[in-house]
This record gives sequence, C-alpha cells and structure tokens, in this order.
Amino acid sequence: MLLAAQRTRAALAGLAVALGYGAAHAVLLGLPELAPVAAVERMPWIVLGFGVLVTVGGSRPGSLGEAALLLVVLAAAWWITESARAHAFAGSLGGVLVCGLALAACAARQFVRVLTKEAPAWGPPLVVALAAGLLAPALVMGRSAVLGQLCGALCSVCLVGALLGRGERSREVAAFLAGAAAPIVSFLAACGWLYAYLDSSAAACLGIAPLAAAVGLRREESWSAARGLGALLLLGAVGLWLAYLGIPEPSPYDY
Repeated sequence: MLLAAQRTRAALAGLAVALGYGAAHAVLLGLPELAPVAAVERMPWIVLGFGVLVTVGGSRPGSLGEAALLLVVLAAAWWITESARAHAFAGSLGGVLVCGLALAACAARQFVRVLTKEAPAWGPPLVVALAAGLLAPALVMGRSAVLGQLCGALCSVCLVGALLGRGERSREVAAFLAGAAAPIVSFLAACGWLYAYLDSSAAACLGIAPLAAAVGLRREESWSAARGLGALLLLGAVGLWLAYLGIPEPSPYDY
C-alpha cells in the first residue's frame, strides 16, 4: 500500500495504517463486529476512520479538516469509553475521561504535523513506531496479549513508513502515515487500562509518549533527533517500569 502511494497519491498512505491494523485484527480475532461488545473490536473501525480522514483531508491545515478531526476523535473517545463509563466512570469523571483521551489524541496528531515541517522525512513515523513499540510489551504485562500484538502491527506499519521516508521524495507519504497512526497510540493505551489490567499511570505515560519527542523542537533550528527520541524513550521506560510494577496476579480469565 505504501509503495503504491508513492506512485499514485501520497494520501493513500493514511489507509495503509487502517489496512495493516485491520489485517492483524482479522488474523488474530477474525473480522471485527459491527455491534461489538469489547473495545478491541471497535478499534479497527476507529483506525479506519482516521485513515479515511487523513486520506481525504490530507495534511493541509484548514478549519474544515480540523473540525472533522475533532469530531472523529471525540466519537472515538466516546465509543471506547462507553462501557467503562457505564460501570465505573459515571458523571463528571466520565466526561473528564472522554475529554482527556480526545485531547491526547488531538495533541499527538497536531504534533506530527509540526514535526513534519521541522524533522527529516523519517522522523514522524519513527516517533510513532517507537511509541507503539514501547506500548506493546506494556499491554502484554497488562494481561492483554491481543492488544499488544495489535500495537505491534501498528509499530510495524510505521517502521515501514520510516524506512520509506529516508528519501525526501517520500516526505509526504511518511507524513500522512504518521498523522493517521499517532492518535491510535493514545486509544490503545486507554484500552489497556480500561479493559485489561494495565496500570493507569503507565497507560498515561505511554499514551502521551509521542508528545515527549517535542523536546527536540528548538526555535529557529531543525528538530533534534537525539533530544526528541531520548525524551520519548525516557518517558516510555518510565511507563514500562510502572507497568511492570503493576503486573497483576495470574488469573484464569487472562486474555
């Protein structure tokens, strides 16, 4: 899909994220249900929504595109947290949860847009790939191997984008791909906390890990990969440590 995007329209790279994630879901769990009962079944549709939005709207800033992004993010946050809010997060706490998750996803998307202008072409997809790669083992420690594998699929797609982004001609392809994938990290971290046993502090650290790469942004200078990736890895290491400390006791209901 990414190679085809180079030859046709770079915006098609946004759909590569959705197709890669959907294929991994189909192999592990079968086709996602239209009326799912678990958040993991809803994620393929959410990822597809981001892919379509990035493909149609592109990376060009505009009020219509920003409004569409906000709408998709809020709908995704509401959909993911619906079951959890009904059981444990009623009232204002449920609203804070939805808004916080939507804010993290929107911030990740906007940061990728800024990074695309300041960093090499491989920078944005590599940042998302590292964030997803750090989250995957944490999800496994949170007793959800399925979510960990799906996060690994997201990491793999972004790594391919980073490899293709080594050439400046692929800058737009890498930007579209990273823009579609960045918000998904926050949603997967939230799923690990709400529907598995990932520690809440670990989920928060790993969910906002892509934003830590903003440390590499410097005024009137290009993005510093050493500082940005170092900050991301540091925050991710803290998240992994918290996830390790929060590993629950074995249970026959693990999934």
